[in-house]
Amino acid sequence: MDNGKYYPLGEKVAIRSAFGPAFLELARDNRKLVVVTADLGGSLNLVKFGEEYPDRYFNCGVAETNMIGICAGLAITGYTPFAVTFGSFLGRTMDHVRQSVGHNRVNVKIVGSHGGVSNAPDGPSAHALEDLAMFRALPDIAVVVVADANQVSKAVAAAADHPTSVYLRLYREPLPVFTDETTPFEIGKANVMRAGTDVTVVACGPHVGLCLEVADEMTPERSIEVIDCHTVKPIDAPTIISSAGRTGAVVTVEDHSIYGGLGSAVAEVLAENRPTPMKRVGLTAFATSGKYAEVIDAAGIGKDDVKRAIAAVVAAKAEGARR
Repeated sequence: MDNGKYYPLGEKVAIRSAFGPAFLELARDNRKLVVVTADLGGSLNLVKFGEEYPDRYFNCGVAETNMIGICAGLAITGYTPFAVTFGSFLGRTMDHVRQSVGHNRVNVKIVGSHGGVSNAPDGPSAHALEDLAMFRALPDIAVVVVADANQVSKAVAAAADHPTSVYLRLYREPLPVFTDETTPFEIGKANVMRAGTDVTVVACGPHVGLCLEVADEMTPERSIEVIDCHTVKPIDAPTIISSAGRTGAVVTVEDHSIYGGLGSAVAEVLAENRPTPMKRVGLTAFATSGKYAEVIDAAGIGKDDVKRAIAAVVAAKAEGARR
């Protein structure tokens, strides 16, 4: 069930701020939904949920490993717990995720907010660059990356209903909304947001919106297909293979390390099924602190970086055709 609030197209809304209202609406119809947070309920707009359902809201303080253990216990007893913290703090929990959640095959939803460099002003210690890779490597955990505020309620509802654990990545920076109530959302099914014939751009998170802007700016020079691959695992291989077959060139774009995240997942799909000229846009080093727009440019994941990758892969496709 999806009872979430929807925001006007173009309005700048922080994805993390949409989480609390979406969860509250869902939890009113499902008393098995609970939240365990490591002192970050306010950051994800969960205060009202805690006030309305104090018996289903647990703040364990700055103790992320304990948060995971508590959630595993709640899941064993039949609840659907959401563990809520910043993505950059989840590295210290991975032993507990592996042992308490993974080995026991319990159903825990883990929410990592402030994904990538969206927490730009707080610097590299607060940036989550490796979270997708960590969770993608573990069995029986779906990895979902929310693209905008209107996708939040759909993603939360889908995660709650999903039969296995889910890692749900959110973001801090207020960015323009580009999906609406009618935009489909299904875990494991990517959305083709824009059709094209020259190159496929596969993105996740708010960079889907950035890539749609790039596609507009490069029209009519390039016909660019843009795919919102919100589920990095299980990845929608058929959609990626089909699109690569139409365009003959692929670029991946993510606010994450190029190692182990979306780019790696897409490269694996293409290498095994349809080898295609490809470029990955993502982080290769720790970023700096500053304004979000400045940090993504400095980190190599801004619009100009996407445009250069598109030009390079289209050139590689043309070179391959001449051989």
